[in-house]
Amino acid sequence: MSRPKRFSLRSSGRPRGAPVPAKPPRRIRARVRALRERFLFNREMRLRLMSAAVLIPIVITTAYLGGIPFLLLALIIGAAVFYEWLAMVGAGGMLGPRLTGWAALAGIAVLAHMSPLPVALAAVAIACGVTAAVGTLQKSFISLRWLAAGMLYSGLAVVSLVALRKGADGFGAVIFVFLIAWASDTMAFFVGRKVGGPKLWPSVSPSKTWSGAVGGFVAAIVFGAVVGNMLGVPFAAGTLIAAGLVAIGAQSGDLIESAAKRRFSIKDAGTLIPGHGGVMDRVDGLIVSALISVLMGSIVAFWVSAATPAAGLLHMMGMG
Repeated sequence: MSRPKRFSLRSSGRPRGAPVPAKPPRRIRARVRALRERFLFNREMRLRLMSAAVLIPIVITTAYLGGIPFLLLALIIGAAVFYEWLAMVGAGGMLGPRLTGWAALAGIAVLAHMSPLPVALAAVAIACGVTAAVGTLQKSFISLRWLAAGMLYSGLAVVSLVALRKGADGFGAVIFVFLIAWASDTMAFFVGRKVGGPKLWPSVSPSKTWSGAVGGFVAAIVFGAVVGNMLGVPFAAGTLIAAGLVAIGAQSGDLIESAAKRRFSIKDAGTLIPGHGGVMDRVDGLIVSALISVLMGSIVAFWVSAATPAAGLLHMMGMG
């Protein structure tokens, strides 16, 4: 029986003993890398723009309609985030926690729409425990705390979005928060790629820079003043504070998700949205921004006896 043929790097068509071709000059290699990075950047931007052209009109339309359409949008976002979270932590095949979580999110969405904020937040806490308890019924190496964390993250997403849209002031509040979060994320991406510089948190997200964070924050302040003027809000310190906190929330949410993905050694949470990855990759900053806005608005609403978090937020901005 003949031995299997062994292959080596030398069997590449070059005669044995022939000189190894010299590497291209460093200048040429640097140019090739720059062209490759520019191609990838332009390709990613085209995908992002196409995705935005489809998704933004849908989001704005449902935000304008409010009520059940926006509740369903928030529920779809929360369900997709929970699905991607389970896949990220290695629990994508656990049917029990997934169905339990989706059912819990539906109940949380209804409570957030019909009940005060503390009731909805209490429902999220209960859902975390129930989801973890269901996880114990299936033999798995997945830590229960990651199941509960996914329920907490997706539940807060649903609560914050639904609560922010409640009331007559809800559409204005949603537009303010969404546009500023999008502007901050977009400018942080552009400035970080073009300017570069020291990394913001290299052990978590090697691509994010301090220049991008500053660029995103400045863009949020500018857009905050512009969007506030569009909504008829007088230019005041409250508007700038609200815009700045929304920007901090957007970048914090991005870093939180990056830390989770780094923990499980994945690049994207999914592949549903071209140029972005998964739903969680697109809404990570928006979730934290909306949550911060709802908490701010609720505190102000309690102080001035306003009816909804959105009314409290706009009152803080000087519209009360």
